Amino acid sequence: MHDELKHIVGESGILPEAQIATYTFDGHVPKVVVLPASVQEMQEVLRFAAKENLSVMPAGAGTKLGIGNLPKKLDVVLATTRLNGVVEYEPADLTVTVEAGIRLAALQSVLAQHQQYLALDPPYADRCTLGGIVATNASGSLRMRYGAARNQVLGLRVVHANGTAVKSGGKVVKNVAGYDLNKLYIGAFGTLGIITEVTLKLSPIPAHEAILTADFQDVQSAVDTGLNIVGSQTLPMFVNLFINADLGSGETDEKKPTLVVGFSGDPETVAWQLAQGQGIMEQNGVLGVTITEGESRVRLQETIREFPARDTNTEDVIAKVNLKRTDIAEFAAQVIDASWARDVQVMALLGSGILYLSIPVTSETDFRRLANTLTQLRQSAAEVRGNLIVETAPPELKQHIDVWGTVGDTLGLMQQVKNRFDAGGVLNPGRFVSGI
Repeated sequence: MHDELKHIVGESGILPEAQIATYTFDGHVPKVVVLPASVQEMQEVLRFAAKENLSVMPAGAGTKLGIGNLPKKLDVVLATTRLNGVVEYEPADLTVTVEAGIRLAALQSVLAQHQQYLALDPPYADRCTLGGIVATNASGSLRMRYGAARNQVLGLRVVHANGTAVKSGGKVVKNVAGYDLNKLYIGAFGTLGIITEVTLKLSPIPAHEAILTADFQDVQSAVDTGLNIVGSQTLPMFVNLFINADLGSGETDEKKPTLVVGFSGDPETVAWQLAQGQGIMEQNGVLGVTITEGESRVRLQETIREFPARDTNTEDVIAKVNLKRTDIAEFAAQVIDASWARDVQVMALLGSGILYLSIPVTSETDFRRLANTLTQLRQSAAEVRGNLIVETAPPELKQHIDVWGTVGDTLGLMQQVKNRFDAGGVLNPGRFVSGI
């Protein structure tokens, strides 16, 4: 296998064995990591894999490998890191086309020269690639103002499991003709095809930004205040609630939920937003308000962005819960009032109805019991028409729980789509919903 793949991608297209650990996950070590330098090489690798009945796992920089169920088998990791160029950039049109392996940080540096940026702030921002962001629909707190990754993609180029290259969408913002096939690939975690090129819409870099941080006596007061700000005319970038979380002070206080609100615009507008936001907080029993700007704001926003990221030195569990905004307070209270949750940290994106739970794992952790607890929380979310996904977890936990949960009546359709795009089950076998 190595010789055939080396013939396709060359010596430099095979990751040295000493570096394969970068793409090891859930205790599984790939037999080979391939780094094609062109779409043509990628097509040949996939055709070879299909012919030899090899499984292929798409990857970018490897930051999101832990998302998904345990793989049925892991033969080839196909990494896009050598496909990392800017294909076309039109500052006047606020659009850019890039190869999937370009890192978000590198793209932002290019765009900043024209006072523009891609308004996404997913975790692992210094390392993650655009292909990985789109494949996992990774977004962040800015989704409240700008939408998730799926809302900022105009067009895609994708290679299917049989080596066929296809295109969806286009390069203009108003692109509404025909089926929106972009949405099919975005968030599919590489189970339908490997993204090779992405066209995105951009935004101007705000002239000024500031963050309001406020402590409250209880979760309900913090949530009510946050939702008042969400619905106000201040148009915040994000409104996040933190419980038991360290926001850089080095201290946590489980009795004081913290509301963090970001604003942006010209300096006069931001000053007005801050005054209005602080006024709403003071009407709702805030214990104290802090305004953060400049370098301190940048550091705080980085802390917020990286909350769902798992430290490389830990095996903490990160669960993502999707709810209606009005159900957040009750669900958060259920979590923090539980006897097992003393060290659990919570971040709620109040504008989007998303909660992230960071659950520490130690040598004493009973994974079967933790799986039962997560299953109970998943059921509580389902009762209010929400869902819970275990984004990252040690393999010991994944042996006891489906990280995605059930998808109900849509499973049959999802399986039909998978069979149509990847009949041989080459891409990511077993890792997506219900083992697709």
